[in-house]
Amino acid sequence: MASIPTTIMKLLFRTGLKHDIRDPDKLVKHLRRVMNAPLAPSLLPRGVQLKRGKVAGIPGHWLGTTDPHFTILYLHGGAFIGGRLDTYHHFCGRLAHALNARVFLPDYRLAPEDPFPAATDDAFHVYRELIADPRPMVIAGDSAGGNLTLVTLLRARDHQLRMPACALAISPASDARGTLMSRQANSDSDAMLSHDMIKMATDIYLAGADPDHPYASPITADFTGLPPLLFTVSSEECLRDDTHAAAQCARDAGVPVQILERDDMPHVWPVFTFLLPEAKQDLPSIIRFLEKNLTSTQVSKAPTQTANAGTGAIAEISS
Repeated sequence: MASIPTTIMKLLFRTGLKHDIRDPDKLVKHLRRVMNAPLAPSLLPRGVQLKRGKVAGIPGHWLGTTDPHFTILYLHGGAFIGGRLDTYHHFCGRLAHALNARVFLPDYRLAPEDPFPAATDDAFHVYRELIADPRPMVIAGDSAGGNLTLVTLLRARDHQLRMPACALAISPASDARGTLMSRQANSDSDAMLSHDMIKMATDIYLAGADPDHPYASPITADFTGLPPLLFTVSSEECLRDDTHAAAQCARDAGVPVQILERDDMPHVWPVFTFLLPEAKQDLPSIIRFLEKNLTSTQVSKAPTQTANAGTGAIAEISS
């Protein structure tokens, strides 16, 4: 059973965010009004500093400790239409503090003004610049940012760039075709999103581009050569099957995978460490996964894309 704060948050999402709006322009205005509004104070942990900057010409926020040993690229969610970087300060700040890392949150271009592939281009260009730094790196993101996380890994591999130590994808939107069962089956149980909202937002983002393209629907690609992946997902959300399909792609390619799955949670619940007890409980599991792979990369100096290849084990953690 969900905690009282989580139950309240789900109710707020259901009443304030989840609306099946038929007009694309009205949906864009609605999502930006809700997603770009301050949800709650998202304070930085002690010892983590915030500054604004640019990477590869893309503006964003840097969070970090005084002498970071690792780099994290975090790609925010928001249906490729909205999203507020400040919402992620506490979660990313906790990661920076726990791992002694620096985190860059790029303010990548959004649809409809800049449709596909603008967001993927921005994410890839930022990655290409950050991966040139010798410090071990993680790429992570939620929802639309989870899509960009997987797509950026595929693009980096296709361009023969160095892989990060590992990646974290929080409820990634991995199928732009909308063919997976949970999109419709969980449309009522999902407190934040519905089948119709996701479909319209995807149409706005693609703007006529082919949804079968691997850089739009990463589950249409071969995941061979990707680093260890950690997925998180709620069993009651529309993107449940997007997450499991991506995990299966990794298994098929011999990529080490872990899944952190909970019942009765809202979409992307791990991000809300400043509000939800369940997010606070699950943060140590996320940090352990990242730390293990970062430390292994730092010590071995071996190519991350081949480390532990072939295990393909999925560890499911359910509550």
